[in-house]
Amino acid sequence: MIENELPFGSQFSPNITNLADILQVIGENEGKTISEFTSILASKYFSSSKQPTKMAGNMKIALTSYGIVTEGVVYFTEMGKELSKIHDEDELHRTFAKKILLYLNGLKLIETLRQLDLSGNTATNESVNRALIDQGFQLKQTSNNAQVMKLWLEKADILIGWHINETKLAELIGIQSGEIGPLRELPPDQYYFLLALCNAATDEALVATEVRKLATATFNFEFSEKSFANKVIKPLKDKYLIEAEKTTDGRGAKPYMVNLTDKTKQEVIKPLLEQFKDQVGSPLVEAYCKSFAVLREEIDSDDKYKKGLALEAFAIKVMKIIGLDFMKTRYRDIQIGGAEVDVLFDSTHLIYNRWQVQCKNTTTVTIDMVAKEVGLSHMLKSNAIVMMTTGHLTSDAKLYARRIMEDMNLCILTLEKEDIDAIIKSPPNIVAILNTQAENAKKIKILHQE
Repeated sequence: MIENELPFGSQFSPNITNLADILQVIGENEGKTISEFTSILASKYFSSSKQPTKMAGNMKIALTSYGIVTEGVVYFTEMGKELSKIHDEDELHRTFAKKILLYLNGLKLIETLRQLDLSGNTATNESVNRALIDQGFQLKQTSNNAQVMKLWLEKADILIGWHINETKLAELIGIQSGEIGPLRELPPDQYYFLLALCNAATDEALVATEVRKLATATFNFEFSEKSFANKVIKPLKDKYLIEAEKTTDGRGAKPYMVNLTDKTKQEVIKPLLEQFKDQVGSPLVEAYCKSFAVLREEIDSDDKYKKGLALEAFAIKVMKIIGLDFMKTRYRDIQIGGAEVDVLFDSTHLIYNRWQVQCKNTTTVTIDMVAKEVGLSHMLKSNAIVMMTTGHLTSDAKLYARRIMEDMNLCILTLEKEDIDAIIKSPPNIVAILNTQAENAKKIKILHQE
């Protein structure tokens, strides 16, 4: 499964071929070269087309993208072999749909449809593509990849048009779409711990600290040992995602023994977690479903994680107003020392630009905080930094930002408490706020004549 991609689907849909039929064609022609196989496809499916070879080539690419045939010389993959042995048509479509959902980012499509419905938006090929692109999917606005996946899921009654058939979904994989969101929205420490436990789980309970070490080694995520039980073990237990009991043997502090619950032992859970690995703690769900006013209330929440997530969701909504393309949230990389950048955006208006946004739900933003972002901008190749805070920058931090703009090809913009309030009152205010700051930056960067 490739992160943030749907399988290429052109010329491979139920409208063009019966699944059992194409599987039979593949089985009869294993060992053929790409050229030989595409000639067979062109003759069978596209003889009336003006470009039969191109159409057949697209079908071969789609069959590979869907994991049915190998690249190069044509052979069934393991999934293709499994499908080819199923002779009942309904069972064939259900099995294929299950593979799509679990291993081809189909659950991401289901979650996207759920979010569009919750936000009151009508699902169309265009709106679904736009929503997927907003999540970082590598898609063109006119792509038919989501449309083709929808058609195959319709054959198993998982979708009716763009609407989710919750009963059929639950029958096929054991969960309804509403259970996907909570797993996707787990805080990073809970998410990585649960995924590591899924990877290592046996019938016997495991020592929680050993699972934590596995998560750190596997995902390069550092846990807070001091608050580990309260931030990770207990919340996951309260959500019925793990079983956890303290041992009673020995002296000293007693470690927790953990295991999966019946809910998380389902075969769908690990593939589901894997599909959303690149969006851990993503505020996009919040951004799609909550108004600016609701986000403002959550920004003032006593829950530190909730308020941080709300501010990031607010940042994404605001930056999209000015036409920036969302790249990634909570970007974290070994190459930048494991430091986090809350949100990254791209812009391709005339020239390419990269924006990094740091969200600070603090009373003050200090010079050190700004300096850290300036340092990261070199590694991320950013052109613009946005310091977004519910408080204010200190005078030293503002002076430092000014000097950086005088000496470097970098723009540092700030959105402080009053700016956030103004944007919530009227979102288009973001344009005037940033235009004013852009004018100030222009004056700072004026080339002095000798």
